[in-house]
Amino acid sequence: MSNGQRVGMGPVRVAVIAASSQGRADLQTIIDAHPALAFVDSAADADALAENLAGSVPDVLLIDNEPGAGDVLKALFELGQAPPALVLLLDDPDSDWVLEAMPGEASAMLSRNATPAEIVAAIEAVAAGLCVLSPDIVARRFAGRKPLRQTSSGGPFEALTLREIEVLAMLADGLGNKEIARQLDISDNTVKSHLSSIFGKLGATNRTEAVMLGMRRGFIMV
Repeated sequence: MSNGQRVGMGPVRVAVIAASSQGRADLQTIIDAHPALAFVDSAADADALAENLAGSVPDVLLIDNEPGAGDVLKALFELGQAPPALVLLLDDPDSDWVLEAMPGEASAMLSRNATPAEIVAAIEAVAAGLCVLSPDIVARRFAGRKPLRQTSSGGPFEALTLREIEVLAMLADGLGNKEIARQLDISDNTVKSHLSSIFGKLGATNRTEAVMLGMRRGFIMV
């Protein structure tokens, strides 16, 4: 499976499960358009994909609205093999059943309406050993518990959006606002807005502190 050591070892190998041929084609187009990703194969269900892969294990498995992620993994890979990280595209990623279905390994839960950029960001995140959850899921997971992570002011931190995680990762790489704007094809003002949101959510007062807090809380790995 992908982990923190996966980063920098070549394109992330991605396989797709989607019931419709158009859905599979659309997801392949997203993967093919990103140089850091490599499309491996696709199928309508787990059994068909397992047969196509013939024992080969991708880094990330992108599944369009197929419940029971754990069952998918069992169908795909023999016991003892490291499973891939998962990105699940769901009709309602905030549904209660998602909390039960979510495997223990790195995985992401996204709406089926997620943008290509959000899907790519989620794939890269789980390939680095991270989990991507909506704020509502995070809130429900820790309902009734003392917050495990807090801002410098002592309150619970807010989850970063996928775009904010992208910006934070670029901060960690030492990029300035103009370079971040160029790479993400957004304006300088939008970058500043993202930074302001990141600082507020993490309780950071400067870029260096934001990167350190982002690493400590698992949003980025350096």
